[in-house]
Amino acid sequence: MAAERLWNANIHYHSILLKAVPKTAQCVLDVGCGDGILSAQLFRSGVPNVVALDVDVGVLERARARHPGLPIDWRWGDIFDLPPCADQSFDAVLSVATLHHMDAAAGLTRFAELVRPGGVLGIIGLAANNWWDLPYASVGFCVRATVRMIRGYWEHSAPMAWPPQHLSRNQKNSPRHSSRRPIQSSPPWSLHSCLDQTGPC
Repeated sequence: MAAERLWNANIHYHSILLKAVPKTAQCVLDVGCGDGILSAQLFRSGVPNVVALDVDVGVLERARARHPGLPIDWRWGDIFDLPPCADQSFDAVLSVATLHHMDAAAGLTRFAELVRPGGVLGIIGLAANNWWDLPYASVGFCVRATVRMIRGYWEHSAPMAWPPQHLSRNQKNSPRHSSRRPIQSSPPWSLHSCLDQTGPC
């Protein structure tokens, strides 16, 4: 099935991010890329260099298998572990349903550091509802259920963590560490002239 025909509540918002990416963008980072749907859409929309980053090895392997032949730079890693040489390296940094898995303030700061001056930071995220949000949330739930019945629902293959640790009104800091193996044999995360000296941007 073509990526453009898939639908779920996350994919529904991809078009907003795709429109936000500058027409002249040469290098875009997809943080928490999951199955790589947005990354593939970015490349097909004309972005020549797409870096797809995720902390889960398995989902990266599935993403690469799902989009064979696309020259996307699939990278295992944590956004907080990227070195200073990656700063200001991207024309756009995008993220869908990832920010609520980290401290929001720290995440937004790190995302912004990676964007080149004049670039775009685009985030689709989740937040816990206050009681006054419930009427709007109820309407949204009904609309989503209706669209799901009409269009069908595609379930991503990324590991589920619900409720997320940081989906709350009071964000709390937590250390960022990972014990997972890289998707390849311990390659460093790369940008051009950064770490492995072979990155695309």
